[in-house]
Amino acid sequence: MANKYTALKVPPKDDLELLYSKNMTQSEIGLHYNTTQKVVYSWFKKLGIKSRIPFKRNQLKENNSSWKGDNATYAAFHYRVEVSRGKPHCCFVCGTMDSTRYEWANLTGRYEDVNDYSRMCVKCHRMYDKKRRLLTNKVTINVKRKK
Repeated sequence: MANKYTALKVPPKDDLELLYSKNMTQSEIGLHYNTTQKVVYSWFKKLGIKSRIPFKRNQLKENNSSWKGDNATYAAFHYRVEVSRGKPHCCFVCGTMDSTRYEWANLTGRYEDVNDYSRMCVKCHRMYDKKRRLLTNKVTINVKRKK
């Protein structure tokens, strides 16, 4: 039983191989021929064109359509630090490695800078934030939070 996609004539093998060799994906070839990726895949099978192993494209930072840059939430800023610098496993202030939880503490209020964080145990982090609040009369969290 034919539909508007399967009734399409199969393009020449050389044309498909040329587009595929230019690093076009099967979906992009489908857009080129005004059809779907599944139809292009079936053409490849019929013509004996070997498919590439699919790989993830770069979705980091500005390449991600959901990237908010400096307008990100408090949690997103901390997540960026964890992704770029890893999970903290010791306290930079007191040196303890016995705490059950460590956090990335922002040092100056520039939350968007991943290098402006230090590893601290919960106790040292709370003390650090309290001292900073008393010195600057500012709440340490001055970024937009998700509601």
